[in-house]
Amino acid sequence: MEWLSSAPSIILLVLGFGFVIFFHELGHFLAAKWVGIKVEQFAVGFGQAILSWRKGMGISIGSSGKKLEELKRQEQSGVAGIDTSKYSETEYRLNWIPLGGYVKMLGQDDMNPNSQAEDPRAFNKKSIGARMIVVSAGVIMNIILAAIGFMVLFLMGFNAPPAVVGNITAGSPAQKAGLEVGDRILYFNGAYQHDFTKISLNVALSQPGKPIPIYVEHPDGTREHLTIEPQADSATRGFLGLGISPAMELRGIKTKDAATMEESLRLSSPSMSAVRPGERIVAINGKMIPSLEADNAKLKHADQVRKNIHFLDQAVQDSGGKDVELTLENAAGQTRTEKIKPSFGMVYGADSLNFGGMVPRTTVVSLINESVVKGKMQPGDVILAVSDSSGQKSNPSADELKQWLDDAGHRGEKVSVKVLRDGKELTFADITLGNIGNRHYGLGVGLGFDDQHPVLAQILTDSAAAKAQIPAGATLTAINGQPVQNWFDVQKILASAEAKQPVQIAYTAEGGQSLKTAVDMSAEELATVRSHRFVLPLLLQELIEPRQTNNPALAAWWGVVETRDFVLQFYLTLKRMVQGTISYTNMMGPVGIFVAGTHFADKGTDWLIWFLAMISANLAVVNFLPIPIVDGGLFTFLIIEKIQGRPLSARTQSIAQIVGLAILVSVFLLVTYQDITRHL
Repeated sequence: MEWLSSAPSIILLVLGFGFVIFFHELGHFLAAKWVGIKVEQFAVGFGQAILSWRKGMGISIGSSGKKLEELKRQEQSGVAGIDTSKYSETEYRLNWIPLGGYVKMLGQDDMNPNSQAEDPRAFNKKSIGARMIVVSAGVIMNIILAAIGFMVLFLMGFNAPPAVVGNITAGSPAQKAGLEVGDRILYFNGAYQHDFTKISLNVALSQPGKPIPIYVEHPDGTREHLTIEPQADSATRGFLGLGISPAMELRGIKTKDAATMEESLRLSSPSMSAVRPGERIVAINGKMIPSLEADNAKLKHADQVRKNIHFLDQAVQDSGGKDVELTLENAAGQTRTEKIKPSFGMVYGADSLNFGGMVPRTTVVSLINESVVKGKMQPGDVILAVSDSSGQKSNPSADELKQWLDDAGHRGEKVSVKVLRDGKELTFADITLGNIGNRHYGLGVGLGFDDQHPVLAQILTDSAAAKAQIPAGATLTAINGQPVQNWFDVQKILASAEAKQPVQIAYTAEGGQSLKTAVDMSAEELATVRSHRFVLPLLLQELIEPRQTNNPALAAWWGVVETRDFVLQFYLTLKRMVQGTISYTNMMGPVGIFVAGTHFADKGTDWLIWFLAMISANLAVVNFLPIPIVDGGLFTFLIIEKIQGRPLSARTQSIAQIVGLAILVSVFLLVTYQDITRHL
């Protein structure tokens, strides 16, 4: 079973989570001892004790509490030879649920804020300042642990993707700013970018609507100051982004990775498997990759890759949609060629790929393993129609298809889908739609654009095509007198058109009638057409460049900065959720954190440390929110007590605790439900 291969990672992840929470409780424990509070228990894990240890008594099976009570009873009864004063007041426990731990202090109970004790060493008898120290110590320890974790990570080496642009999304802030594939982003808003994770984090922390200065090094070695304005996109889940992705090496994925992805590759476009494990791309369209030539042999590996991907990207963008020929070489030096057909890349923002408002039909590019049409539909199928009891939608766009399927799924209806495959029409009837996550229904397939047939799936409202009354379902035949056979032809001709000069479009309506019309495309619409980019759907190795230093002081500084940034990002996320610019559906609960953590643990020890350090920083924020029942709520009570000279009434504190518990339980149930629907 697949989960068995991840068992070591899962065990490390569970122990790591436990250590993060344990370290938090250790802060409370040390602070309580320091200010003189009596600590009755310090526990690792939850539930019943497996083993316990008490100074003077030694190790006990289970809790030593009952044994100590019995000895005290005997001492009070005058039994000779018993002196309980030699036993420590604190029991150290190992409980059977190995997730975190807790500290039990005399006169303090998280679930009962009115807990009192008359002992002068009780929590409630200490000064407000002392109690503040104890309450905040757990959060402080989590901050310290995060900084130490990042420090250790940078001393051992963090194998992260470098700050290199691997791909640029059409219409994105990166494209508008003039970034190129292969650029290394050196500085963003004055801060040096060590790796790609820093870019994502710093972009998310930037001010919306504010242009940011960046300093980049192009693949040819020249450097340039640019200005970029990050924008939110559906792909960034409401966070600000640039529209770039990490760089890939021009070589196939590792054999062990290919083995775990065998089923996914079988359900994807054949081009995804074009570059086999152990192979590398050595020439493109018969031209040798420049960085492989002798005069570039001394380049650093990452700089070689930057030149490689820039060379490949230029060939793809210049292809006009025609096949790109790759020469592949394996470890034995044997070569072969593969011809790959480019496709249009996605468009930044919510807009669909369109040409003056004309949207292409939809095609299937991949299937997930749990797809309801697995064994029926295939990558490359063009969606001709979808229907149910409410009617039929012919030649749907991707957005129209997704909406139709979601509506039918919520009504509990089955659907029929007609596809075009190798020139033949096939119909798949009575399809029961599946839940594809976040309470949405669908087929469980990845969608792309049918760029081989210039059929209009949808006409966008208020576009040039809509104003010219070009109907959806029509097939383009010529533009400005030049025949078109696919959307690549359409893009090429429209890209050369000029604003304020009508574009002559000839098309065949669904009924077979040939028509012509003049379309007045705006400068903005023509600019959008020119911005469209081509991509090669290849599965390649990710470029990795270790971030490492042998200087402990520098590693410590990096750790502090990394921790600070994650804390700021968490607060910023909460702020934008309140403002409504980020959806609450971005929140992740225990299930989601576990799934993400397993993924990072599978990537290596360095990524597991990075993830746990990030979780520790986030846990500090969560625990210090002013919500009753967590440390931040207790700290707030102490501030109020200091201001008014007396604590809040017992009734007020009890009500606040109940409200706080209700909030936490509600959030826990919400995010857990989201995690389950998203992942399971």
